[in-house]
Amino acid sequence: MTIPTTLAGEPVQAEKQPLHKRKYRPLDVKTWYEGSLRLIGWILVICCAVLTGGLWVSYELFVLNKHDTDFRDIYFDQRLTNSINNVGHKNFLLAEYCCNSDPVHFPYYCDEAVPDQYSAAAPFCKPIIVLECTDIRGAACNATRQVLYGAVGLAIVNDHAVYENCTAGGRVRVGATAVAVGRPITLVAYYQQLPTGDTLVIQSPFNINTTEVYQFVNQVANSVPAADVEYVQPSSRLSSSLTLEGAPASALLAMYHDSARNLRAPPPWKSVSNLWPWPGMNARCPNTGVNNAYYILGEALAMIPRFALSRPQDTLLTLGAGNDTMQVPAWQVVAVDSDNQTVGVSTEVEVSYLSSVQVSLGQVSLLGACDGWRFSDQSQDISFTYVPYWTGPIAELKAGTTFGPFLQMVAINVLDVNGPRFFELPYYGGMWYIWNAFFMAFIWMVSNGLMLFLIILVWWNIRSNKGLPPIIYRYMQKYRGW
Repeated sequence: MTIPTTLAGEPVQAEKQPLHKRKYRPLDVKTWYEGSLRLIGWILVICCAVLTGGLWVSYELFVLNKHDTDFRDIYFDQRLTNSINNVGHKNFLLAEYCCNSDPVHFPYYCDEAVPDQYSAAAPFCKPIIVLECTDIRGAACNATRQVLYGAVGLAIVNDHAVYENCTAGGRVRVGATAVAVGRPITLVAYYQQLPTGDTLVIQSPFNINTTEVYQFVNQVANSVPAADVEYVQPSSRLSSSLTLEGAPASALLAMYHDSARNLRAPPPWKSVSNLWPWPGMNARCPNTGVNNAYYILGEALAMIPRFALSRPQDTLLTLGAGNDTMQVPAWQVVAVDSDNQTVGVSTEVEVSYLSSVQVSLGQVSLLGACDGWRFSDQSQDISFTYVPYWTGPIAELKAGTTFGPFLQMVAINVLDVNGPRFFELPYYGGMWYIWNAFFMAFIWMVSNGLMLFLIILVWWNIRSNKGLPPIIYRYMQKYRGW
């Protein structure tokens, strides 16, 4: 066969055809080193997910959780003392609802069941000795009442029953009820609204054996647990004893706040409470409830005295509750200039009159019935509210300008010193770090599964590029015999 040649005598070369393009394969590498360079990004993703999740969990457990632990410790300490505080606070309720039920000198009704609804534990209302007479206002009943009142420490002063014997006062209460004609005058003891079986028949009401009555009162007082006689029973209910500058206040017992003490977490933790039960996934953390707090809410129409800058002592009002009194300033003078709050330096001052007062009252049982209830003198337990009345130069006040007197309705709030203080723990936001850690764990699991597939793919491609059969060639029919 003749081979074609050129004029130069060289053979004619055939025209070059383009090589067939190889089909794309992911991670088409020839060596393990090249494959590791391709996979380094995924490896870093896995490492970052593990590191980030671990840092978030550590931050929540060892940094944020310390603050949460502090809150829990504070609340735990409060719960430890809460039982003691609640006993003292129950005394506040007992002094309001456990009253003397003699309608002659105590014309009001008290619901003794209310303190027991607050707490079924001691203390309970003090025992009561009821004077049973045919005519509770008759001479014979009054003679017996006078001896009974003396035995329990009460005395009638200006038609008001007050404690005169501070040692014996308040150990038991007194009552009176009318009975059928022909029955003798009898002293009947009751405890927790049920008769105890202790009775004393008065044979000669105008010639009473005083010693016998005193012994009967002591027997009734000593028949109940000590916790029931340690609190100080005022001569009248606390709300009835509230006065401002001698004017009686119209007051009643009201709820200051309820027992809600919630540590709640933001969503979505309520739906995943089983994954991380503390400190915020549940709707409410355990042991965060305390008893309700009550206070006396009232108002009194008091005379605001004449104001004179030269006689500030004449502008004090006397607030009374229980067995104690407190001096309340009826007027207030403050500087108008916010940059200079010193009265006497600023040229403009504001004179305001009293509109409301809030104080705290508590019992000191060791002082006895006559001085058993005392106002707290701590600054955080006392607050006053004033209404502006006049604004002008301080020189006018120094020159003798006066204001008043006039009548003013003043709101009075009397809180219990032993009452549960209201506070609510803040939302705990550290759970978002746990959520992020869960998300990083999800990324780690997905990346690990994908990494296993990619390693197998790299191995497959390396063997294929080296002319070796696939990694599973032993199980393939066309490679049988290798």
